[in-house]
Amino acid sequence: MKKSNLFPLIALAGIILVCCLDFSCTSDDDLLAPYAGPSDMSSIKIEEGSYSPKVTWVGGFACVLGVNRGANAILDSSLVMLVYRENNLLRYPVSFGQTPSGAQDIAADYGGHAAARLREDNTYTFWVMQQKIWEQVAGLRDKILLVNSELPPAAVQVQEDTVYTSASGHAQKTLPLDVYVNFRNLRPMGRLAELTLAQTDTSNSPVITWTIRQADVFDDLVAAVGLVNAAVYDPQAIVWEAWSEEAVDDRMVYGKSNVIPSPLLFGDSFPGTRTFYAYPAAGLQRNQKYYFWIANKDWDGITHSRAANYYAYITFETF
Repeated sequence: MKKSNLFPLIALAGIILVCCLDFSCTSDDDLLAPYAGPSDMSSIKIEEGSYSPKVTWVGGFACVLGVNRGANAILDSSLVMLVYRENNLLRYPVSFGQTPSGAQDIAADYGGHAAARLREDNTYTFWVMQQKIWEQVAGLRDKILLVNSELPPAAVQVQEDTVYTSASGHAQKTLPLDVYVNFRNLRPMGRLAELTLAQTDTSNSPVITWTIRQADVFDDLVAAVGLVNAAVYDPQAIVWEAWSEEAVDDRMVYGKSNVIPSPLLFGDSFPGTRTFYAYPAAGLQRNQKYYFWIANKDWDGITHSRAANYYAYITFETF
């Protein structure tokens, strides 16, 4: 055979060999390992920004999901949720306040009270457990449940008021619930009134209440309100401002009618007022300093000080 005719045959053989090797490697790499059963429980994830959060966990097999008020997992009256489904048929995600199909909430069996939603600024402990662990702890009331990663699978160890369980079938997480902004360093000032700020559990907009204390003022209503993003009054940092509005002799007059009542939700609007600076839809921001003020119809409309007549304010920080 001529040498020139050997080259196509050699090339073809090389291609066949490469393909065979590639197929062999690919087939081996793509083979799935035999399923070895349920994985260990190692962590819990709680949906953020919700009073009815979805709860997920690593290890898809569980029979119990518990939620306690406070920093401990425990079978007692602090339970606000304890859903149970035997044979590790509880699957994530589970939404707080909802009992999955086929499961039952047994919090009442331990003196707990099932809740529809979590509450702002409360601490909660979420925990999940597999059947073999649950069967050993279900009768151990009023004992703190903790995970001990050194225990062998499905092991449970009781020491006085504490129950330690294997990490293979139990995971927990403590969460301080903080959906909306909080307030600190509140300092009410001014002659007109005493101001009080209260957080809501529906938005980042607080409620402001005032009690008139200036001796010659008998009207609880005010004529103007404002909010600035600063520790002192700063016209360059106005966040929200609303004044009474009325027509007098064919011209508009502002801040001369008491029409704004207490309590007041930040951002509210009222008939007879004009909003000169719209309150932000997202409400207050965290880690900021704010100055909120009120004034009645007899205020001079200019002076933003502690000594100003018919004027009061409150400063505060958010976190």
